[in-house]
Amino acid sequence: MQTWTWQSASGPDVNHIVAIAQRHFESEIDQVFVPDPIAYARNVMLAVVTQFYNPGSELVKVAKDNATGAILAYVWAKRNHRSPWSDQEMVMVQMVHLDLELSVRKRLQLVREMIMCWEEWGVQYNIPVVCSTTMRNDQQGFLEIHRRMGYDVRGSYCYKLLRK
Repeated sequence: MQTWTWQSASGPDVNHIVAIAQRHFESEIDQVFVPDPIAYARNVMLAVVTQFYNPGSELVKVAKDNATGAILAYVWAKRNHRSPWSDQEMVMVQMVHLDLELSVRKRLQLVREMIMCWEEWGVQYNIPVVCSTTMRNDQQGFLEIHRRMGYDVRGSYCYKLLRK
């Protein structure tokens, strides 16, 4: 039985989203970038507001625990991206974070559901291609989930054609 529900993120979710990023993923970037929680909160909040007023432009969804309301995971994706070699529009996955203290089984299920979220969104808004990337040190499991869900994995980039 699933113990969480996916929903569109709202303003009060932003601080929790930033906290997950800081607690579990900041160490993945701090050798290259200077983490700035205020900048991240601003960017996520702008995405949430944009999604509210123009739902086809950005996707920010959170998985909330049904009992506590705690955010277990979130996904953020945008449209209007293109590769240099094609004019086909892409869903570009901006961020995929989850609580790393969850069981492996729950984390795997949440990632599969995140992928389904952005694929369904892409189909809904007639976006033909998805691009999901990762810069994590431990990325093999994440990439394998993509491969099993029909993505063409190229290095740390995963592509899927949703429609021709």
